[in-house]
Amino acid sequence: MVEKLVHWLSKEARYRIIEVLMSTRSERELAKDLGVTSTAIYKYLERKTHPSDTIIARALKVLNEYEKERVYKLVADDIISAIEELLNNIPQDFPQLREYVLNRLEYMLEKFKEK
Repeated sequence: MVEKLVHWLSKEARYRIIEVLMSTRSERELAKDLGVTSTAIYKYLERKTHPSDTIIARALKVLNEYEKERVYKLVADDIISAIEELLNNIPQDFPQLREYVLNRLEYMLEKFKEK
């Protein structure tokens, strides 16, 4: 399930997740937690390469309690920004498509309010 979530994350969100994890760990510790080399962590931090879906899924699994809210807000903001970008880029001559997306979002929100 986590793998589906991380697939849609931007490169910037992926970098920021690594930065959150690095704020409480050494490069070596984080590399061990994620199953990568210290060189890979360095490349993520320098934005020379971005963490894969698998690495970000592992990152979400090793979060400490005090990191979870920060990281999940970051994930939510990234996905919401992507939806906003989608809505802003639907051509004007496709109002039914825009309405479809808005209706789906409204349905989803109502469904979660019920829980």
